[in-house]
Amino acid sequence: MDDYNKLIKTNNPMTDEERKELASRLDKDLDNFIDNLEQKPYKDGWDESNWREEMDKHPFFMTKPPDPTEEPSPLVEGLQNLRYDPDDNTSEELADKHKEDGNFNFKCKKYKFAIMCYQEGLRLEFENNQLRAQMYNNMSASHYFLKNYRSSLKAAQEALLLKPDYEKTIMRAINCCLYLKKYDECMEYCDKYLKQVPDDITVINIKKEALKSKKIMEKDLRKLMKIQKQQDTEKQNLLDELNKRNLVIFGGKSSSIKDLSVLDPKVPGLVQKVHLIDNRLVWPVTFLYPEYQTSDIVQEFHEDSLFYNHLLEIFSERPEWDVDGKYNADSVNIYFEVINKYNKTSVVKIDVHNCTLSEALTSLRCPIDNGMPVFIVFVAGQKCEKEFLKTAT
Repeated sequence: MDDYNKLIKTNNPMTDEERKELASRLDKDLDNFIDNLEQKPYKDGWDESNWREEMDKHPFFMTKPPDPTEEPSPLVEGLQNLRYDPDDNTSEELADKHKEDGNFNFKCKKYKFAIMCYQEGLRLEFENNQLRAQMYNNMSASHYFLKNYRSSLKAAQEALLLKPDYEKTIMRAINCCLYLKKYDECMEYCDKYLKQVPDDITVINIKKEALKSKKIMEKDLRKLMKIQKQQDTEKQNLLDELNKRNLVIFGGKSSSIKDLSVLDPKVPGLVQKVHLIDNRLVWPVTFLYPEYQTSDIVQEFHEDSLFYNHLLEIFSERPEWDVDGKYNADSVNIYFEVINKYNKTSVVKIDVHNCTLSEALTSLRCPIDNGMPVFIVFVAGQKCEKEFLKTAT
């Protein structure tokens, strides 16, 4: 550099040889300066582990549209701001760009993203109904491919309000109505389509199929209504018969039963619910055997049946738990417990040979808990019975 300064200060012109020599010196000086710079790695550069990811973020090289739920890269964000700048675009121009983005996502089968783009465009205020109808139609198509048939039909209907002769939209509305089993609407859209394309055999067949399906659905509906009416009648008859007997329902807030759910058993499906046979009640009944800490459930105990008859059936064969063979219809006593309004428990004994279930529930006032009357069985005169009666209030 000193030689260069000396030459600048002199007024004598440089020869070609002097210029070459000066250029050579300057090149060497620059190389020495670069070589002596402190070597630091470039931290922000791409490497083998991230170059593909970085390329995908670059708007010129990305192979798929950016995910709207993720934060865009600075380059993408900058281009988006330029593309959607309201100062440089009218509302209609912005809507058209949202439609283009939606169409791009649709072609990439990103139907949810396409719907978001169309929705953004439709929020804008502009007067081009043709553009608005196109976005509704495209949004309908996106919902259709997602099998959101209700939303697809709604968007199609919006498009048809703006453009009633939109053939492909009418066709999609027809298919949506079929999936949704809206056969009357389906046939109406078929008629609209056939006004424009009278000989379309596909739509003619769809209309015939819709009419046939409608008749089948109406027949099934009548059958269901008949069954429902019959079930409602049976429920009401059951409620009437239950309330005639003025039963004691454990935990019931009133003497009358208004809802059959109060009689639902603890284990639904495994225990038969109370029901009617010839206007007489048939109950599930539990027998407890405290001596062996076991129980029996009689699924169908007719209210006019004697306890003795059921005991004969229960003990027709010796139960496995009756190790001493003590239990039979003539050796046992049956009790039930009653809790009064003062939360005191008392015990009521049943005449096994002469008492029916109806008498136990109505005259003796045996309470019903979770849809089942519960009775306690002891061998008469045994220690277990005596202890039970001793502890009873």
